Order: sequence, then C-alpha cells, then structure tokens
Amino acid sequence: MILRQTPFQRSGRFQNALTDWVKGLADCGVAVTVTFGTGRGSAATSPSTRNVEEMTRKGIKRLNTKVYGNGVKRKGYSIGAVTAIEGTGPFERIHVHIAFEPPPSMAFNQFSQLVGQAFKPSKWIEQRPYITACWSEDWINYILKLGQEALVPSCCLTPKHPGA
Repeated sequence: MILRQTPFQRSGRFQNALTDWVKGLADCGVAVTVTFGTGRGSAATSPSTRNVEEMTRKGIKRLNTKVYGNGVKRKGYSIGAVTAIEGTGPFERIHVHIAFEPPPSMAFNQFSQLVGQAFKPSKWIEQRPYITACWSEDWINYILKLGQEALVPSCCLTPKHPGA
C-alpha cells in the first residue's frame, strides 16, 4: 500500500500517527455540522479559520459544561470530540464537522438538544447545526477526505466519562 502525502502534510510519521489516533479515539455517536455564515451587517465577511477554530473550541467547552456541570473542572470529565474544518477556499462556506462521543447513559435526543444549545445561532452561526447519529469509521473517513490538514487537533478531545 502506497500512502500519498499532500504538500500540506508535515512529516509522514506524525500525520499517520494523528490519523490512527483520530480513528481510534472514540465511537462516534453523534455527527454534527456547523455552518458559519457571513455575519450580520453590510461589511461583514466570512470568519477566518482561526475564528472558526476558537468558536468551535468554545462551543465544545459549553457542551461539556452542559453535560457534566462542575464535573468538568472537579473531575476532568469530557465528551469525546473530533473536529475538521472545511470550506476554506474561495466561494465556499466555511463549516466544521464534529464527531462526538456522548456519555453512554445519555439518550441521543437529549444530547442533540444540548448540542443545539451549545452551538446556537449567533453573529457567525446563522442556523442550527445539522445533527445526526453516526458510526465512527464512516464519519471519521468522511471528515478526513481532505486529508489531515483539515483536522483541528486543539479541538479533538479524548472522552472521560464517569464510571469509565
């Protein structure tokens, strides 16, 4: 098997390790796509990749707090998350794909509502996120279709659920 590397990839060893880590990170229970708009006002433009990464990080932090409350700070609980940013080219809408591993005891509908609250419409998020159930290998392969450069390692979290 021959692995092709894109010009955006750094060392092959690091990138393959990152891909292996992402694929083994979690069982994806919930797949989310958050599309960012052009903002409000006449002179607004699309947010930068850095701004999208920061908004995604804050949304995941809000979601962790909604799910675990003080357990996030006190005991280090967290949901599993893998994120990838797409649509950074001209004439494309920038969006983020997120694969979540919710707590095993939480129902899909309940977790979906919390995701909707954490990524609620704002200046840049014009509509509610698209939320669906997923299977990890298919979703991870989908978000890796552009290669590892789409991944946002700072927003990828290993899950730590109570009782695990």
